[in-house]
Amino acid sequence: MSRRAFITGGTGFVGLNLIEALQKKNWEIFALHRPASNLKHLSQFNVTLLEGDIDDFNSLSAVFPDDIDVVFHVASNTSVWAKNNAQQYQTNVIGAQNMVECALKKNAKRFIYTSSIAAYGIQTTYVNEDTASNAESCGINYCKTKYLAEKEIQKAVEKGLNAVILNPVHIVGKYDSSNWAQLIQVVASDELPGIPSGVGMFCYVKDIINAHIAAIDTGQNGENYMLGGPEAGIKEVINEIQKILGLKESGKITPNWVLQLGTYIFMVGSLFSSKEPQLTPEKFEMITGKMVCDYAKAERELGYQITPLNVSLAESYEWLKKENLL
Repeated sequence: MSRRAFITGGTGFVGLNLIEALQKKNWEIFALHRPASNLKHLSQFNVTLLEGDIDDFNSLSAVFPDDIDVVFHVASNTSVWAKNNAQQYQTNVIGAQNMVECALKKNAKRFIYTSSIAAYGIQTTYVNEDTASNAESCGINYCKTKYLAEKEIQKAVEKGLNAVILNPVHIVGKYDSSNWAQLIQVVASDELPGIPSGVGMFCYVKDIINAHIAAIDTGQNGENYMLGGPEAGIKEVINEIQKILGLKESGKITPNWVLQLGTYIFMVGSLFSSKEPQLTPEKFEMITGKMVCDYAKAERELGYQITPLNVSLAESYEWLKKENLL
């Protein structure tokens, strides 16, 4: 008999990759989606679609399957614009609260939460599972809400939930239309506002998915796992994209003060356009900082392996081209 999975965030980048991988392994898949969600990509898979909202306990509880083998809570509000803070709290924190409550009530056998390195806040060095988080004081609501969501998972573990928390860094690959894909689009249209000084780890989405699947059977209950990737400065990432596009490689990194000035200009512009600014103070912090981790625990316990950056970026580019998003 095939195993059964309940997935949130199935219309998103990571969720679609997860569903594709589970389908190849003949899982029975139940995917939650909001009434207004775009089901274009999700509907190509053999999944049972369930309409509901993680923000709303009653709507979630009504469709949450009983005795499911694994719950993958992937859905997340990743905005780094203060205007979205209230909704982000609802989705990330209240959503996590509702999800674990339903999982306990409906006897889910295992719960896997897709968190982020952001739950540890803004750090200046390599993060590992034991690093003290400064997310509540770092001034970035996304970091804070991912940290608080993890607290909800940990509280539920104390009540008997069997759960694992995964903390990827930056994820790159197929089905991405709003994450690092935006950088490919900006480079392709020659609208790059500058080259930030930040350094990060860039994870291939399929490596992240393999970790999710490994965590079902080998992840330890109540534990976090950092998921890193090839380390690169954002300039190196931009240069790699330019190589793929056959463009001349950019040279100098933009001084932080210039990008900070750009942030203010974009923020003022958004007051008139009501659109999310290309650069916000929160995004500035993240793209000029260091987001790197020690992922040795995931290698040991989940068999985690990483893929070179040019492979993940090329896949992301090819998918964007196929979807006419470039």
